[in-house]
Amino acid sequence: MNETADLPEQRPMPEGLRDRLWAEDIEPHLGSQPSRSHPWRVPLTAAAAVVALAAGVVFAVPLFRDSGATAASGPDMALVNACIHTPYTKLPPGAYRAAARLDLDATTGYLVIRDDEYAAICDLTNGIPTRSLGSVIGTHHTYANLTASRPWDYLSSDNRSTESVHFGIAAPNVAKVVLIGPDGSQTPTVLKDGTFIARTKFAEDSGNYTSNRIKATLDTGQEIEGPFRS
Repeated sequence: MNETADLPEQRPMPEGLRDRLWAEDIEPHLGSQPSRSHPWRVPLTAAAAVVALAAGVVFAVPLFRDSGATAASGPDMALVNACIHTPYTKLPPGAYRAAARLDLDATTGYLVIRDDEYAAICDLTNGIPTRSLGSVIGTHHTYANLTASRPWDYLSSDNRSTESVHFGIAAPNVAKVVLIGPDGSQTPTVLKDGTFIARTKFAEDSGNYTSNRIKATLDTGQEIEGPFRS
């Protein structure tokens, strides 16, 4: 007896649908490295299959949507929520809020979001989050690791063709952050809620940890200077 006689003929999944399922539901959760204190919550129900019917094709894919990251209440809640749900974004559980923002021009910008432990960066196109800069937040660049002698830390850099945009976090008592380039030039940063963004002509060289430096001014007036990255 042929038990598959009544089933539709096997056909390849439409390319566009396949790519979207891979990008939004499968790939973001491959190789996840949950932190010890904040494991990502992938519920057992994620193992349930989603059955889709397209042009007579029956196939199943797992759903991985609930990471536990949410947008905190506030005027920018919708923007933060959109940032959390951009493709490839993997955020540990927490209530995230909008922090530093920098618009390069009328169409391109960046938004940093944060909770009490982590921070992440979203690209903005026409004011709408389109992707995250760096898909997974590491456990090293966190607020818990800031110290009195180094009240800032490096997050990421977007090295563009003619300029670079750098992102970092800072302790609550940091009132001002300046990026010092290799030539000694000082660039003020956009500092908000423990996050900062600097726009300069100097890239952050991954092979040279002294390519850029930070000068942080505390709310007491004390200045602390050191490498951007530790």
